[in-house]
Amino acid sequence: MTAAPVCYRAKWLVPVDQPPLEGGLLTVAAGRIVAVGENLSGQPPIDLGDAALAPGLVNAHTHLEFSDIAQPLGEAGMSFPAWIQQVVGRRLAAGELLEAQKNAAISAGIKESQTQGIAALGEITTVPYSPDMYAAADGVVSCLELIGLAPERGAELIAAAQVHLQQADANGKRAGLSPHAPYSVHRDVVSAAAQLSAASKTPLAMHLAESREELELLDRQTGPFRELLEKFGVWRDDVFAAGTRPLDYLRRLSEAQHALVIHGNYLDDEELRYVAERPTSLTLVYCPRTHQYFGHDRHPLAKLYQWGAALAIGTDSRASNPDLALWRDVRLAAATFPEIPPSDFLRMVTITPAIALGIESTYGSLTVGKAAPLVTFAVPANVTQSALPEAMLAVEPQPV
Repeated sequence: MTAAPVCYRAKWLVPVDQPPLEGGLLTVAAGRIVAVGENLSGQPPIDLGDAALAPGLVNAHTHLEFSDIAQPLGEAGMSFPAWIQQVVGRRLAAGELLEAQKNAAISAGIKESQTQGIAALGEITTVPYSPDMYAAADGVVSCLELIGLAPERGAELIAAAQVHLQQADANGKRAGLSPHAPYSVHRDVVSAAAQLSAASKTPLAMHLAESREELELLDRQTGPFRELLEKFGVWRDDVFAAGTRPLDYLRRLSEAQHALVIHGNYLDDEELRYVAERPTSLTLVYCPRTHQYFGHDRHPLAKLYQWGAALAIGTDSRASNPDLALWRDVRLAAATFPEIPPSDFLRMVTITPAIALGIESTYGSLTVGKAAPLVTFAVPANVTQSALPEAMLAVEPQPV
């Protein structure tokens, strides 16, 4: 964006935090929005034609380290624990080149995201890493992945989490934490990370209820995930209590500043209600094409929507998704859940994930003072306000 004021005019302006404006004007200066609905540039507006002008998208969940993968790992429909073995094997194969490989992949993922109109990302950051890996994007929220089932590793993991948050704060970067998943991190670390999130006012993200194999592990300590943990040499008989449920983790996550519950494919009704009743502290992140890749049961998105949950959409990674084009995930979600009004899907990739990630003062809507990465959607010249959301879903966004 140029430092000098520039005004854009589009067939429709879609602020997200207010109704669409026909023939809307948006004035931008020095990368920030300075006026909505009026031209303060002192020059004629730049006419974007028959287009809907909207804020840059917010991808609630990514693993950019896999952005150099040409196609998803494994095969569609494979079991989730078998896929995890592929992920671990890929990291081990990189050996001493892992950090350099990740750096190149993250750079590629940021570039791909920007070409898709994505302004901000909820990124899962794994060690080894350097903050410089994300220097090319202002909107990355780097959530440090915490992995370790052994209780005695808890202090070490939380110390690393504190350093991560402190370094980000010192460098003016956005950060959060990610106790990875029930099968990979001790429950006490989840609680400690949630408390640290609340104290530091930073977001938390955790994969939860992602597969039936995970539910079996929690409930009975049997099945493919136990076999996998034994193979990796990290199984502990004292880590899980019989009858453990995702709800036990949701209760811990709800103590965070704001927790992103990633996937939630197999939450039961009591657990879905728990999420839906806490929209200010819990956001459920659905990753449609990753969900489709594994052939999971129908996602409970419609029920969560009906019950008032905070909902967001993410791409996950190229390890389970052919690309990082977030709007394609939105389009699949809209086609899968026609009972959800088309107008609400844009919120799932703008203001709702921005709130969950703690960046709503900068991203998520066309509001004075916010950053001005913008996207356009080509729409018919005669499209009405009521038909606008559906028209936007029919096309791909283009960054301005």
